[in-house]
Amino acid sequence: MIDDAMLRTVATYVLYATAGFLFLPAGRDIVSHKTCILPGEKDMRKAMNATSVKVRTFFWGVWGMNHCMMSALKIYALHSGDLTLLKILSVQTVVCLAYLVLCGKSCLAAKADVSGFRNVFVLEAAAITFLAWCPVVA
Repeated sequence: MIDDAMLRTVATYVLYATAGFLFLPAGRDIVSHKTCILPGEKDMRKAMNATSVKVRTFFWGVWGMNHCMMSALKIYALHSGDLTLLKILSVQTVVCLAYLVLCGKSCLAAKADVSGFRNVFVLEAAAITFLAWCPVVA
């Protein structure tokens, strides 16, 4: 039987793993936005490109910095037990997930398959929401 402690342990590892994983594509966006490291990225890059060549490096760098910061904050909040910050970040994660779900079809129409990111955010949203909003049972 899965008890509360086991769920918290699983959710903790899922949140660390998903937040940590996002450093890969987000960090890459900062240092080498043209490099494709994930499946399907070649087509996604063509669809998700800033019109101006002059601002592409800035566009991808800011995108990556934001994702790295959000991941770092999630890891910090979990590690430090900051429930207020976890709650704020859980809302941000659920909103990002909703955005990925609602825009998924239009992205696919442009050959930008965001299903991998959506799946990571499904796991992350479930984990962070559980950890932030379900009180510890003594």
